[in-house]
Amino acid sequence: MINIDRTKWFKEAQFGLFVHWTSFSLPENATEKDLNKPYHQRLDDYFKAVEEFDVKAFCAQVVEAGAKFLFITTSHADLHLPFPLKELDDIVPNHTSKRDLIGEISDELAKYDIKLLLYFNGEGGTDPDYHKAVKFYDDPKAHAEYCYKITEAISKKYGNKIAGWWIDCCYEAWICQGRGLRYDYKRYANALRAGNPDSIVAFNFRGVEEWGSEWGRDIADFQAGEENDIIHLPEHRFSGEGGLQWFALCWMDDYWVHEKIGTPTPAHSNEKVVNYIKKVLENEGVFAYNVAPYRSGKFSNATMEQLKHIRKALSL
Repeated sequence: MINIDRTKWFKEAQFGLFVHWTSFSLPENATEKDLNKPYHQRLDDYFKAVEEFDVKAFCAQVVEAGAKFLFITTSHADLHLPFPLKELDDIVPNHTSKRDLIGEISDELAKYDIKLLLYFNGEGGTDPDYHKAVKFYDDPKAHAEYCYKITEAISKKYGNKIAGWWIDCCYEAWICQGRGLRYDYKRYANALRAGNPDSIVAFNFRGVEEWGSEWGRDIADFQAGEENDIIHLPEHRFSGEGGLQWFALCWMDDYWVHEKIGTPTPAHSNEKVVNYIKKVLENEGVFAYNVAPYRSGKFSNATMEQLKHIRKALSL
């Protein structure tokens, strides 16, 4: 059975942000030359962005939005980490940064009692070096062992500085292409909680909007809740799939990541967003507004204005 107390703070937090900031995130004034860069150039640009990232300015946006928690991507599309980690360096070189960006963000958010949670995708997406190193296509079980090792090391590195995890690409029929089940989810969950046994965990098992009812009650703590429109509503706190804490995550400006030229603009009216969040909170659900920031970490002015409106309307 799930540990109900583990998600108590999450339910009480009610509203937070989910930030997809990746090697595909474009600069504010991006041009055609910023598009479709080769894989190694993307990584070089990403790690340069890590070094230049303005933590105080970034976190000030989170505070101004009234968020009580923040999920931020670590590995997404390419397998990279915005902090040093020997365990990944030993597997595949040049995939971690010298700067500990996650540690700095966690420390800055802690000043405002805002909890930090991590997104992790061990599949490696478009990263050929990682795929080869972890035998992704040749030996799914061996690859899974690498995922346990990497996430356990991250969990131990940060301890209670990290309040939880959102693990992507667990919909195995698609990702394994008939090669059989890849992960032992109890082992995976134990690895994620190695440094903080109170960490809350979600596995994105079904993919966007295909929510079920039987997954994960004795393994995870809250449902992944990924959706493409703000339409799902909780029946009660534990009406998430498998009887988990109900949670929804939706892209709200650009489609998850700012990887197209232009300005991220809210996809829904202020009225629609506020009314939806009110209904979620009425039945003790939790909602995360996904922001697609520029490479600098800055939110678009239009997105920031909507977030300020939400905070005022909901008295966050």
